[in-house]
Parts: sequence; C-alpha cells; structure tokens
Amino acid sequence: MKKTVVITGVSTGFGYAAAKELIARGYHVFGSVRKESDGQRVQTELGQSFTPLLFDVTDHQALPAAVEQVRAFVGDNGIAGLINNAGVAHTGPLMHLPLSEFRQVFEINVVGVLAVTQAFLPLLGGRRNCPHAPGRIINMSSISGGTTFPMLATYAVSKHALEALTDGMRRELNLYGIKVSAIEPGSIKTPIWDKSPKSAQDHRYDGTDYAQAMQNLVGVVDRELEKAKPISVVINAIVDALEASSPKTRYPLVGLWHLRKVLPDRVLDGIMLKTIGGLERLQ
Repeated sequence: MKKTVVITGVSTGFGYAAAKELIARGYHVFGSVRKESDGQRVQTELGQSFTPLLFDVTDHQALPAAVEQVRAFVGDNGIAGLINNAGVAHTGPLMHLPLSEFRQVFEINVVGVLAVTQAFLPLLGGRRNCPHAPGRIINMSSISGGTTFPMLATYAVSKHALEALTDGMRRELNLYGIKVSAIEPGSIKTPIWDKSPKSAQDHRYDGTDYAQAMQNLVGVVDRELEKAKPISVVINAIVDALEASSPKTRYPLVGLWHLRKVLPDRVLDGIMLKTIGGLERLQ
C-alpha cells in the first residue's frame, strides 16, 4: 500500500506543490481545502492519488469527519506524515491593527496547527501499542519565526509561536518516536500575500503616522519577490523532513535566519528600519 500523507492548504502554493511532488514519489495525499470546487480542481489536476478533505483549520467541528475519512482509507497502516501548511499573513502597524485580525492570524497559524495535529496524532502513531511505524510532523514556519520585520509583526508573532509549538511537539512526541520539523523559508513567490484579506496595498493606515512605511512596504515586498528563491527549495526541504532517517529539527532556507544570531538587536533594527523607510523618529 502507498504511504499516505495529510497536507493542509493544498489549493495553491507550498501545499499544492508538495502534494504534486509527493504523489510523483508514490505517496497518496489527502489535502485540505476550504471550497469543494478547489478540491475538485486539485483532484482533476493531480489524479487519483489525491483525495480532498473539505475543512478549514479553524473549523474544529469538521476535523473528526476528515480524520475518519483518512482512517477509513489507511486502516492499520496509519499515515506517514502530516504537513501543517495552511496559513495567512496580515500586515499593518501594531498600534492600529484591529485585534480581530490579530486573533484571526493566531487562530489559523497557531491554534489551527495544534487542532489539526491533535486530531491526526492517533494516525501518526501517537498511542500505545501502535501497529505501524510513527509518522512525521512538518510545520511550515518562516524566517519571520526568528526575525520580526516592521509592519509584519502580527505574522511574526504567529510564526514565533509556531516555532515554540514545534519545539514542544518535538520534545513531547519523542514518547512515541514521532519526529517533528519546522521549515523556515524566506522570500518564496507564493500566493500567501494575495490571499490575505487585508494586504499591504490597503489604505486603512493612510491617516496615521505609519502611512509612509506602509506604502514603502509594498515596494519592499515586490523587490523581495523579484529575487525570491524557487519553490523547489521548500519542497526539497519538506521531502527531506519526511524521508530522511534523521531529519533536521528545523530547515532555515535563508541566511538572515543565522544573521540574527550574531548581530546585536540595535544593528538589526537599523538594517530593517533603513530597508523599510518611513519609521524615522518624528520631530
């Protein structure tokens, strides 16, 4: 029987690319989508080795049905991996950011990861006398899990929390032999910013002291995307975390992840403030 993997958020981006690659490697992939039409589209594009799961990571009532759907397919074989990929990114100054948006990002990027993981842990081998080998958990983090960029602090808070959650999972699930890794990309061209309901292009902060910084951020993001690494860099890391005999605990895919460890905070502050612009002290 083919090994089975569950991936959240497969309609586009990392999730879709990971599903495509793993199917090519002989896996059967169950992937979560929020719209039935997206599930049908992805299944048509990826073939019979893909099965859509219709649920949102924040809809905890829908999770048991999704787990049962997977359980009915794999039986006592369990699943080889869970890739927690679904996520959102919001921008805006913390001083003015609606708390509802802050809560939404945290609910999706952190609480949703824990909820999905808890639901699928029995199929990953998180139980006594499990008849199959333990599976792997892969959490899609970010460079923002280690470095907080101005105007992107909400996203960074969620990814810093995800890093802590990953460490906790890795240490606690050692009890069952389940290995847990975090993937930490930098600039990779994906639709995550396009999917954000309140992107950097909105004008909600035009009347604040952060108007110039928000306007500058659009150009910074565009320039970063122009030199973004190919998505294959992320997919290769996912495959290694899933298949290596001794996977890394984290996969930092950009040099800044290491730079933050050697530069003093004030120096790093200065670099970021200069990069963004518009955050010079008011006179």
